[in-house]
Amino acid sequence: MHISRLALAALLAFGCGESIHAAPEWTVLLEPMYMDAYGHDTHVLTIRDSNLDSTPTQIEETPVALDTKDGIGFRFELQYARSDWGLGLDFFWFNTTQGRPTRTDAASPPAGAEQVAFETADRTFTSDDPGEILFFNVLEDTELTTWTVDLYGLKTLTETPTASLQLQFGLRNADFDNDFHSAAGIENVGGTLVDASSNYGRMLGPLVGLVTDVHFGKHSIRAYLGQSVVLGTAELLLHETSDFVGPFSTTPTITARESFNKDENVAIPITEFRINWLYPISQRIAVGVSANASVWWNVPVPPGVVPGASDAFQEDTLVYFGLAVAVKLKI
Repeated sequence: MHISRLALAALLAFGCGESIHAAPEWTVLLEPMYMDAYGHDTHVLTIRDSNLDSTPTQIEETPVALDTKDGIGFRFELQYARSDWGLGLDFFWFNTTQGRPTRTDAASPPAGAEQVAFETADRTFTSDDPGEILFFNVLEDTELTTWTVDLYGLKTLTETPTASLQLQFGLRNADFDNDFHSAAGIENVGGTLVDASSNYGRMLGPLVGLVTDVHFGKHSIRAYLGQSVVLGTAELLLHETSDFVGPFSTTPTITARESFNKDENVAIPITEFRINWLYPISQRIAVGVSANASVWWNVPVPPGVVPGASDAFQEDTLVYFGLAVAVKLKI
């Protein structure tokens, strides 16, 4: 990535000078953040409007996608530094919902001249009459949760009075869960419920990165560029389609069920870049702002959500970006 190469060049630019040992120190960094997620607004419905009076038949298709909402994330870091080495614990958490698009449509008069179809991953519902109203709802508990816990060591590679460059290495424990629930059908006639999820057991893998600290008087800027790969098993389960008759409700009359379960061993690369600016307001407290970016490559997500791809093993690349208030405490 172009940005990654620039960031790495900036980090390496401080690689000069001899090591200057600092006194042992414990620090805590707290970063509540506003965060958004990109790359996972999954296509969940196709609306197909057909004009049957035209020759050839004119068909207009409208895709409907989820809208992954922004939300509040949190990052916590505990670090111990002594001489030219250190140890640390880093925790990141983000939970958000995915937008609940609601669609209704029906054929327009005169009956038979127009046909409207709602196509989901597993079913297609058709309206040939204005009285046959089609509906699609994304239900509650459609959400996405991500967290990581890093245990790492730090080794100073080079240091000057105003800058340092450190190697960070360790282990990452990670988790990603995504649930999708929807209902589609013909109002007061019947329809289908879809429940799908991709839930992970704990994933574990190595991480490595470079950290630089630069000081301008009382101001300090700290930047981190890292790469990890977490290994585990994606449990693509509870992909269950339940057909019902009558009006949709919280307890519809189920007439048939189909389910699909799949486990898949995965290796998910995660690329991260973080930068923060801090200014001390006392001997032990510094405050500032930070930006955090994290790219999760080729993440398996709920199967059978994309129309026309029932029981598919789908992968998306997710980009998390957050802006935070940073508070650093010396303890």
